[in-house]
Amino acid sequence: MSDAVSLDFSVPLDFDSEDLDVEFKRSLPLGENSGKAKLAKEICALANHGGGWIVLGREDDGSYPDTLPEELAGADQDTINQIASAYLQPAPHCSVRWMTPKGGTFDVLVIWVSPLGVSPVCGSKNGPNGENGGTVGIRKGIHYIRRAGPVSAPIESPDEWQTVIRRCVLSDKTTLLAALTTMLQQPVSNPEDEDGSVLDADFEHIIEVWKDEASRHPYDVDLRNNFVCYGFHLVDAETTTTDRIRESLRFRPGALRSEHMFFDAEYNSPYRPIVIEVADVAGVEVRATTGDFDLRSAWRMSEALSGAEVISYWEDTAWIKGAVEEKSSRTWERGKAIWIKQQVAYCDNFLAMVKHIADQFDYNGSIRIRVLFSGLRGRKLDSPNAAVYYSLDYEAHQDTKLVDLTVNANALDAEARTSTIAAIIQSMNKLTQGPEITVEGVASLLDSRR
Repeated sequence: MSDAVSLDFSVPLDFDSEDLDVEFKRSLPLGENSGKAKLAKEICALANHGGGWIVLGREDDGSYPDTLPEELAGADQDTINQIASAYLQPAPHCSVRWMTPKGGTFDVLVIWVSPLGVSPVCGSKNGPNGENGGTVGIRKGIHYIRRAGPVSAPIESPDEWQTVIRRCVLSDKTTLLAALTTMLQQPVSNPEDEDGSVLDADFEHIIEVWKDEASRHPYDVDLRNNFVCYGFHLVDAETTTTDRIRESLRFRPGALRSEHMFFDAEYNSPYRPIVIEVADVAGVEVRATTGDFDLRSAWRMSEALSGAEVISYWEDTAWIKGAVEEKSSRTWERGKAIWIKQQVAYCDNFLAMVKHIADQFDYNGSIRIRVLFSGLRGRKLDSPNAAVYYSLDYEAHQDTKLVDLTVNANALDAEARTSTIAAIIQSMNKLTQGPEITVEGVASLLDSRR
């Protein structure tokens, strides 16, 4: 995945001090087992925490040394992921970039640790013995989590286990329950997605298309930064043809035609899909990005049965602004709100469309889902419904949130996908410091729309 497209590596540099999601380390001897084991422990804890950042080359108090410690020189993404693979099971993926802090004189190493999948992450081998005979860094069979301090520490209490297990359940309910009896005793392998590059290519391509279109078609909000991108991949499905893709989309259920505005492949549509190859894989795509649309969108679906779509925030449309201000004395400022009910509803529509595509191709295997929320910083929880009132100003202080998970096709059935919706929306919502989005809460919000 292209780091520049999917992640904002400046995020942890904006923090003045460490946080549960952010860990600073002045230096670690990455060429020695002791340094590798210490880093593996931090990666393990952040993965089980739901993802987070590590900055190497920064003091614990948030300041920077005079120069970059020599032992960090030359480290790159391969270095970090090799350490994770050597010490952790299953090994979370880490994205890495060298970044220059504001006012800094040298680059520091910024690491994004992806959240856990269907199994908790634990140590697969011990770190080396220290001078006092104890184990340095990671320990085999131990699951770590972030704890107030902030520190990375072994999971000890039932409450901490409940939190981690719940994240796993939301990531892939069916797979986890099947493995629940053994996962606390030993690491469980998480099959590698060899076709991950297919989704990566489609996801990055459609965002690049979106940003180019946004530059050419002005909007009241800067669409180059303010958008949500949803992607999917039927991981081991057989490839198909563009004609078959068009056919499957034309036969989508009536509810999806009215609720899900995109993936429209009608012959008489003024935005009939065109065929574009990305990474040597043909696909059909549409760019509904001109001033003709209040809600902008662009989407692509490839012969590898992967796809991605970008949309502007419903919260930023002139339609919602007008609806709010015509019915009350309130002011609705475009680019400044997150409406959780609408985000839940759109996520539900997208997952329903993915399930329709899986059914059309008789596919019941694993489906990878990826969502990127961009333009979050400064947005507050709000609702155009005057009856909804937040006693606090819940505001996001981080600009982007990437959610990447794998579910079974049957987990996207109408009666089952609330868990996946909650996992996606809560991952974004926690950045606003807002109330937790639960499975029960998602079900209630969806019922209220029917």
